[in-house]
Amino acid sequence: MTDDLHGGPLRDPAALEMVCDAVGDDGALCRVTGTLTEASLLQAGQGLDLALRTGRRLLVLDLARVLVCDSAAMDYLLRFGEDARAAGVRLRLSAASPAVSRVLDETGRRAVLAVYDSVEEAMATALEEAVEAVEATVGPTGGADTATTADTTADTELPEQRPSP
Repeated sequence: MTDDLHGGPLRDPAALEMVCDAVGDDGALCRVTGTLTEASLLQAGQGLDLALRTGRRLLVLDLARVLVCDSAAMDYLLRFGEDARAAGVRLRLSAASPAVSRVLDETGRRAVLAVYDSVEEAMATALEEAVEAVEATVGPTGGADTATTADTTADTELPEQRPSP
């Protein structure tokens, strides 16, 4: 039995399909297709967990092809996002389909989850955030803040040096 004129396989309409690809050195893009419910996410959750364990620091979920979505799925993604943040991974949702947008708005999750209009916007914003984080750590010149370093060493007493016998 097929579901299209070209002989494609019949798919379970309640199924969730997720295909993840590496993006750059530090990112992963997962394209989500089908029905987004807590039950389907629990099945696909192994894929999300694997994405966390790859050492990537950015995970973008492309939700443009999601046909059905429920509030339990948004709760799951919120919990997953908290776990990702604890692991040092930034979770971004992008290209929310009308079904996903409706649930995000109805549940108020749009204000809590990082949702972007497109995959490109999610990736670009994440790159900007990473650059800002590096600059905040090492300063915009690429080196440590010399004023802070000088201040801390001036207050430190050096041990008295005695000639060796």
